[in-house]
Amino acid sequence: MAADRLSALPDDLLQHILSFAPEREAAASAVLSRRWRTLWRRESALDLDIRPYMAADEGQDLRNSPSPLDALLSDAVAALAAFPRRGGGTVLKRLTLFLDLNDVDSSYDSVDDPEPVDDGRVAGLLADPAAAGLEEVLIGCEHGRMRTTTYGLPLASMACAATLRVLELESCNFEPPLSPRRAFPCLTELRLRHCFFKEGCLQAMVDAAPALTSLSLDRVSQQPPDSAFQAMPAYCWVPFRLRCLTATTLELKTYSVGAEEEDLARIGIELDMPSLRYFRYTGDAIKLSLASPAPGLSSVDLNASLRGEQSQWEPTSRMLVSFSSTRALKLHVNCMNDIIYGEEEHGGAILPTFPNLKLLELDEFFEYTSSSAALAMARLLRSCPVMSELRLNLNMTRWYRDDEPKTNDPARSPFAQSMDRFNRLASMTASSRRVSELPAVLTDDGAFTCLQTSLRKVTLQFNANELDCFQVQLAKFLVENAMVLEEMHVDDGNTFWLDHLCNKLERWRADSFRRRNLTDTARFRVHHLE
Repeated sequence: MAADRLSALPDDLLQHILSFAPEREAAASAVLSRRWRTLWRRESALDLDIRPYMAADEGQDLRNSPSPLDALLSDAVAALAAFPRRGGGTVLKRLTLFLDLNDVDSSYDSVDDPEPVDDGRVAGLLADPAAAGLEEVLIGCEHGRMRTTTYGLPLASMACAATLRVLELESCNFEPPLSPRRAFPCLTELRLRHCFFKEGCLQAMVDAAPALTSLSLDRVSQQPPDSAFQAMPAYCWVPFRLRCLTATTLELKTYSVGAEEEDLARIGIELDMPSLRYFRYTGDAIKLSLASPAPGLSSVDLNASLRGEQSQWEPTSRMLVSFSSTRALKLHVNCMNDIIYGEEEHGGAILPTFPNLKLLELDEFFEYTSSSAALAMARLLRSCPVMSELRLNLNMTRWYRDDEPKTNDPARSPFAQSMDRFNRLASMTASSRRVSELPAVLTDDGAFTCLQTSLRKVTLQFNANELDCFQVQLAKFLVENAMVLEEMHVDDGNTFWLDHLCNKLERWRADSFRRRNLTDTARFRVHHLE
């Protein structure tokens, strides 16, 4: 019989483990032994999930039984009432709820009017005296057809405001605090998803949290700031302005801008966060700006999309201007052309210089026959004079890839995939296996400081459609011109096994240095990504 390792653990550690289990499962642990009968009662967390209630409700006569939401909230009230009777000085520290409001009768199904449908019962839980010592509140919500179905939460009703450290809410319709004295002095993490705010409420909440360091806003909507936007929906996410002097981490994900919001998109997002170190943005390509410098900015992750008529969007390069002090940049765009979009109107390059950037990571598509990819890469190399590491995930646009042979289809046999590769290679002439030079915008421009002094590591991932493609041309250019390059990690999809890129890179570099009478002091090596 195997040893009972759990029983060897101290009580406080067992209580910590039980705190991550839903209330019913934690209570069920009492059958394990006499020692476990009181452990779950002394845990400081309450975890209630509506999904088991919904599963138990299947097949029941709904006319004679409470709804899953009613049953869940009733149990939550009972559990809170039982906490003071547990004894032993047990104080509720963490409350986790998972709700499903989709089946609640409501006439509201529009972002124009996301009214709460819970009759104030969720707010009542947080107003309970037993919740006064809460340090973490996590409320998730199932999304279905009615994405704007919400529960209400007046901030003034939160009994735990003085002790709260972590607040994570989904599908909440906030009401502003009744008094400016209501503060969250210990709140360090705030994560909101699909939430709605009255005008000024979000800023007031942030102002009331002087210790806030981590902020995540996922598709949060607010009322327009003034009557000038009467044609807008009652709630929208632009314009968006937020001030938080203590935040070091901001994750911001936005809705797609609707047609009626295009003018407001030009106003965009303005942030005043001088302590910011990490910033992640996912959404449309709109104006982004910092009202004050963030000298400690170490990482920016930008995933911006240009949709439809590009003239209504902010150029990707201009979005990065306020964040040029970052030391690491991860950039996702639909097409490499987006990097140079807007240059004609501007009269030249608009991508800022990144004087501190050490790591650049690109996840992009490019058009098969377009020369713009080389120009975009030239802009990036020139803008990163001290870059030491470059990570590239480059693939051709979907319209081209849809026509390529599906050699990597896992449903096909290895033999069929090998025959596809063999037939494609056999049809090549010697000249077709030659790798062309990149356009002159790269090869004739020596203003790439990073290639001369700092670039030491390159990672290149792609699926090769043919040997003489932009990705292979770029790899060849980098190994021939990056003077201090020490290593290149490559995954070319292993499509051309006779002309496999990893087998060529070291030879290209050696030949190039030999022609120029140079010595490779970096001891360059190639690694194949697994």
